[in-house]
Parts: sequence; C-alpha cells; structure tokens
Amino acid sequence: MGFLSKGKEEKAKPEPAALPQPVAEKKIVKNDKDPIESVLAKEMVIKGEMSFKGKARFDGTIEGNISGEYLILSETAKVIGNIDVATLICHGRVEGNITAEIVTAHASSCIHGILKSENLTVESGASLDGEIHASSRKQANPDRTGKILLTPPPADLGVK
Repeated sequence: MGFLSKGKEEKAKPEPAALPQPVAEKKIVKNDKDPIESVLAKEMVIKGEMSFKGKARFDGTIEGNISGEYLILSETAKVIGNIDVATLICHGRVEGNITAEIVTAHASSCIHGILKSENLTVESGASLDGEIHASSRKQANPDRTGKILLTPPPADLGVK
C-alpha cells in the first residue's frame, strides 16, 4: 500500500465533454514596470493573425491583425492590420484600425486609420490620419462620443 493511497484501486472516471470556454476579458496592465514577456525583433516580419497575453514589445513588421493586452510598438515597428488591445504605447507606424482602452501616441508615431479609445494621449509631433473616437465610460449620455475627423479639407473650399 502506498503512502497516500486508500487501500483500494479507484476506477478511472470518464472525462465529461469539454464545454466551450468563455472568451477571456482583456487585462489592463497598468504598471509600466511590469516585465515585457514577448519581444519581436526589428529584423522579423510576421504575416498573419497574432494574439498574446501580458506585455509585448514589437520592433519588427506585422502584416495582420493583432489582439492582446499591453502592446508597445517601438520606433522601428510597423503594423499593417487592425490592433485590438487593452493598452497601446505607440512609437512606430500603424496602417489599420486601433481599438484600445488606453492609447499613448508618442511623437515618433504615425497612425493611419480609425482609433477608438477611452483614454487617449497624443504627444506633439505624432501623426494621426483618420478618425478618432474618444469616449469615457463615465459619460452621462452613452451615445455621446467625441469624434474628430483628421483629414485635410477639400481643395475646392479654398482653405489653406
């Protein structure tokens, strides 16, 4: 008899059928000091969908959609696709739509697309071309969002 056995052999019970797991809610990593768990080197090019958990830093090129929690795009990073994360710190280039609870666009960043965020910070010098939908959950009227269209005026209006 083993040290922790009950003295009887138990019959193996059949495993119940696996139920679909609910989609995990994005975790907001609020501490900038948390370690970076994944790094994509600047020489790397990835083509296809990408998802991750935790904190990631991309220095290379991604051609495809990205979903995850906390994403840092360095100055050498380029994303051609949509980004859906909890937090985005952008120093690089994005050609696609961004949905994030927190977005920081640094001076070196260049974003082309629709940006939806609850908390948006844009440094002087950042390039944003597209639409910005910035809203807060705490608004009294949930249908009211701040919408800014960032495209140059048509030439026929005579605006310079």
